[in-house]
Amino acid sequence: MSQYPVNPLQLDQTILDQALLNQSQGDSFWRWEDSASQHTASQQTESDTTQARFILDRLFQDYSGAFAVRLWNGNMLHIGEGTPAFTVCLEQASVLRNMVWFTDPKHLAEAYLAGQVQILGDFHAAMQLREHFESLSLPLHEKLGLVFRALTLATDADFSNAPRQSLPHSGTPYHGVKPAAQDALSIALSYDEVPEDFYQCWLGEHMLHACAYFSGNTHELAQAQRNQLDLICLKLHLQHGDSLLDIGCGWSGLACWAAKHYGVFVHGITQNASQYAYAVKQVQSQGLEHLVKIELASYHDLPATGSYDKAACIGIADHIGEQYLPDYLAKVHAALKPGGLFLTHGITNESTQDASSEFINRQLYPQGALTTFPHLLQQMDAAKFDVFNVEGLRRHYVMTLHQWLAGLEANHETIASIVGERTYRLWRLYMTASAIQFEQGVTGIHQIVATRR
Repeated sequence: MSQYPVNPLQLDQTILDQALLNQSQGDSFWRWEDSASQHTASQQTESDTTQARFILDRLFQDYSGAFAVRLWNGNMLHIGEGTPAFTVCLEQASVLRNMVWFTDPKHLAEAYLAGQVQILGDFHAAMQLREHFESLSLPLHEKLGLVFRALTLATDADFSNAPRQSLPHSGTPYHGVKPAAQDALSIALSYDEVPEDFYQCWLGEHMLHACAYFSGNTHELAQAQRNQLDLICLKLHLQHGDSLLDIGCGWSGLACWAAKHYGVFVHGITQNASQYAYAVKQVQSQGLEHLVKIELASYHDLPATGSYDKAACIGIADHIGEQYLPDYLAKVHAALKPGGLFLTHGITNESTQDASSEFINRQLYPQGALTTFPHLLQQMDAAKFDVFNVEGLRRHYVMTLHQWLAGLEANHETIASIVGERTYRLWRLYMTASAIQFEQGVTGIHQIVATRR
């Protein structure tokens, strides 16, 4: 038995002190483990940045512009000389690996649609990267060296929760995909399945899904659309009492305009249920039921009785497909009276399309392989149409596309809530690529007026 009695308070304090010492030692151990982990992550980040810089410098060695790259680990790299026009945000290391493996730009487009790549700043300038990748050719030994470096990059899971450095917005704003909206990154809707609300966000006052006509000092889309509607009616020599067949009448812009301002009887047909419902409402709201009939039908259903004085087809040939043109033109010919006028307005292919263009077109127009302008004229002649007026509208369509893009981007959040982020990105990508193709003369658009023989 101890000579001195034990003070219970002192014993409790001793136990408490020992517990605190053990906890302190444990914390030290875990802090050491955490420090080692952080050190490893830091090493990986440093290695990734070094390897990425080497890879990107080689891939864009001959690129004439300047842009920035934000890596998946948050680090920033600068490519080229001068002020960056845009920033490419690589959200996953696998995107850079694929850039080494596949120089085909469609893989980068797919990554953008999937949300693995973000673009800040000038989206139009960023699309010029497509041309660089199409012309890029690396010697085998260099490509193998880049592949080896790409294989050392972190796996996508390593930086899935890494913080993202905030960047100032320049040019086109970017709104990141919210976690709750990840399911919106589904397969994009086809042209016919996209709802009316989507088009109302950017298509313009008259919902004219076709090239507008910018005459004089006209820079406003609504006025340019009115110019186009009048131009079509004048080219068809519409007169009071004429019967007009509007093939693929869309949202009824032409049908209502021709009836209201030129006093013609219009039969509009469309295969799109949303367009049909919207068009019927427009006819009713404008009090044009006595002049305009909208029908949910295909050109296959057209009467072969020579019923119409005039016919118009605005943008539908783009979706029919080259192989179906003879049958389509034969149906229009049969529906028109002898000597009747036919106006067709559509996009033509002026050169061989590249892989990325075909990828985008396949997403929106799976059946619509574009024909060339000479081939279209040959087909019209074979179908017994005498062409007497042709106008190229390429410059006008470039301006139209830029107006549509401005509306699309200004309504990004609303559009993404309607059709999903992937569909928004698909249309943004498609229209920007189309604008570039029209600017370069890769594709054209022609308005052709012909007489039925």
